[in-house]
Amino acid sequence: MDDVTKAPSPRTPGSIELVAVGDVFLNRDDPDESFTHVGHLLQKSDLTFGNSEGTYAQDPQADADMMAAILAPPGNIAALARAGFDVMSVANNHINDWGRAGMHSTLDALQRVGIRPVGFGRDADEAFAPVCVTVGDTRIAFVAASMIGSWNAAATSHRDGVAMLEISTQYQDLHRQPGSPPHVRSHLTETAVARVVRSFEAAAAQADIVVGSFHWGVHCFPAMLAEYEGELARLAIDHGADVILGHHQHILKGVDFHKGKPILHGLGNFAFDLPGIEKIARPRAVRETIEIHGEYGIFSRDGYPTVPFHEESRMTVVAHIAFNEGQDPMVEVTPCLINPQGQPAPIPPSDEAAFARFLTYLKRIHWLADLHADIEVRGDRIAIRPPLREPRSET
Repeated sequence: MDDVTKAPSPRTPGSIELVAVGDVFLNRDDPDESFTHVGHLLQKSDLTFGNSEGTYAQDPQADADMMAAILAPPGNIAALARAGFDVMSVANNHINDWGRAGMHSTLDALQRVGIRPVGFGRDADEAFAPVCVTVGDTRIAFVAASMIGSWNAAATSHRDGVAMLEISTQYQDLHRQPGSPPHVRSHLTETAVARVVRSFEAAAAQADIVVGSFHWGVHCFPAMLAEYEGELARLAIDHGADVILGHHQHILKGVDFHKGKPILHGLGNFAFDLPGIEKIARPRAVRETIEIHGEYGIFSRDGYPTVPFHEESRMTVVAHIAFNEGQDPMVEVTPCLINPQGQPAPIPPSDEAAFARFLTYLKRIHWLADLHADIEVRGDRIAIRPPLREPRSET
């Protein structure tokens, strides 16, 4: 595909900064206000990435598998470009809520404002193909795929759509105690493995830096990771990826490393508007999130009219990934809190209590997920690095 060039920010020669955030969907009268407190962070990077989670269309026909009417006017997408987004994944479980007409409307609107969508194509080969962007003399390739959502959205050999990877799931009676909750195993199918290998090897052959974007995992629950996430991330890195960006879970997840390359399992909500969830979602969808996730389910929350998620999901990040020649990528995050207006806002170190709560939470979800990283405060950011010492193996 054709390249788009963005001038690099003044920085150490050979250094590129990618800023990445999680789920973004603008459904409000003034979409620009979503980025009031974070616009400066998105705009000063060399390249800014997010997950475009929803449909922007006028009067589309709902898909038969739609569970929530996540829909906003196409004109709202211009605010994403003004905020600084350059590349956005559309490989997710809401791009097809309103069928192919809604999907095409969203893709067209993104392209009109100069944002490169990734994870969509005229057929499966194109959907999984890398999208390349040039910053200065450096080529960055993005590959995106979803494991979540309706296969009605999937690209095939004869139909356009999004890049979808199939996951095999098994349920085991781990404790040999009939009636107990099962242990869930999940792995990529052979077809999915072959597709990942081809896509990332093709990306690595075309670019200096390769970014993988995966819509995956278990939503709502803190810390919890699906088994296949690690398998998929390591496979992508083994075949060319330099960093993995995860999303879908609507709650912040931890950071892992493989061969020194970072795996950001879940960037959480960012500017994600869901006003009146009980009106836009099917009752069964809301009921099932409550039955399965309890207090972490998706339902209206007092004082947060557009954020129907648990209070822990209001903690989010702007991730800063620095690529320096000859070094592994370095990850720092600006901790943010989503306010009652649904706006992400940085937590300043001067707010010692809020900053300490965020840091404690970040360390806790790493521990709960058995992820090993060195986490330390550096000014108004938090650095997340591979552990200096290898974790002791279990005996």
